[in-house]
Amino acid sequence: MTVLERSIIETRALGTELRIDGLGAAQALAEVQRLEDVLSRFKPSPLTTLNEQGELQMPPRELYEALRYALKVAQDTGGLITPAVRGALVAAGYGAYLGSPMQPPTAVPSVQDVECTPERLALPTGLTLDLGGTGKGWIAHQAATCLMPPFVLDAGGDMVLEQPEAFSLEIEDPFGRSPLLLELPAGRWGVATSSLLKRAWAGGHHLIDPRTGRPLQSDFVQVTAISRSVLDAEIFAKLAFFGPEAVQRGQTRRILLALYAFDRAGKVCHWQGEHWEE
Repeated sequence: MTVLERSIIETRALGTELRIDGLGAAQALAEVQRLEDVLSRFKPSPLTTLNEQGELQMPPRELYEALRYALKVAQDTGGLITPAVRGALVAAGYGAYLGSPMQPPTAVPSVQDVECTPERLALPTGLTLDLGGTGKGWIAHQAATCLMPPFVLDAGGDMVLEQPEAFSLEIEDPFGRSPLLLELPAGRWGVATSSLLKRAWAGGHHLIDPRTGRPLQSDFVQVTAISRSVLDAEIFAKLAFFGPEAVQRGQTRRILLALYAFDRAGKVCHWQGEHWEE
């Protein structure tokens, strides 16, 4: 029998600051680390093996499930959020490290011909994977199953939390001003924040526009989405950068409860179902 203990853990994982507060925190951390070892593209892993060899027989169950989820998101978002951006990321300067030498733009291929079954993963020629668009939220979602409420799991902006009473949530201001305070009722929540100012380098950032193969140009620099699931929140926090039509499309398949964005002038915009309001 596993004995769960309540603790607060603060460490680095998934390329960011990780904070876990709750009963089962040690188990949740172990799950984050285990899944990172499977899905990382920055150190030897089953994912890097798949990218190098183009196929993987009898892949780890976690890699199959994470890739299957990423492919579904790509389909649901019309390819705006896709795991096929690795080549474009490297070309834009996000290779082995941030700010790697930039290369000419490379097209982001379709994932239509990716084979994804429990027995075999296979990639079309020229396609390599980066699960950054969905992987962190997916890992947070899985690791949170190790926790008993009340708890908070914060993986650098991808949060899963459950509280017995109403509480205030602080959203970091990207320009260093006082944080944005949001009041949330009791219950389980998924919160995701995406920023073009983090994981950025001279001439680029980590969010690739698959239509151009280059870092996305957007009116916003930071977006926070709130849902009942961190999986949905993570998707909306990225779709918002692509414009209102992308958010509306996302709402046909996923649940969005609130969406806040900071524009380049520092104004805060709130999504009102079909459009933005300041």
